[in-house]
Order: sequence, then C-alpha cells, then structure tokens
Amino acid sequence: MNEKLQMATTRAYLKLSNKVQDLRENEDGLETAEKVFLVVGSIILAAAVIAGITVWVNGQIALLPTN
Repeated sequence: MNEKLQMATTRAYLKLSNKVQDLRENEDGLETAEKVFLVVGSIILAAAVIAGITVWVNGQIALLPTN
C-alpha cells in the first residue's frame, strides 16, 4: 500500500513539476485559474505524502516491543 501511495504521489509531483516548467517557458505565463489548480494540487500532494509517512510511522511504532 505504501509503495502504491508513494508511486502515485511521485507521479503527481512529476506531472505538476512538468506543467509548471512548461508554463514558465511559455510566453503567456500562468493564468490565475492555473495558479489556483497548481496550489490546490500541491496541497493535496503534500497531504498524501504526510498521510503516507504517518501510516508508515504508526506501523513502525506498532512493531516496537512493549514491556
């Protein structure tokens, strides 16, 4: 599950990065709506990464021996 989440977030990040790079190279620049979508996409991507890390850390904590 964690590998799938990591792969999905990596793909989403790469798509967003490529989109931003393409828009920077374009003479027209970014439109307001595109900026909003990129910001929202970045926030969703960050939330997915944080959720994945949280799941992994909680799994590791569960593996700790208890006395």
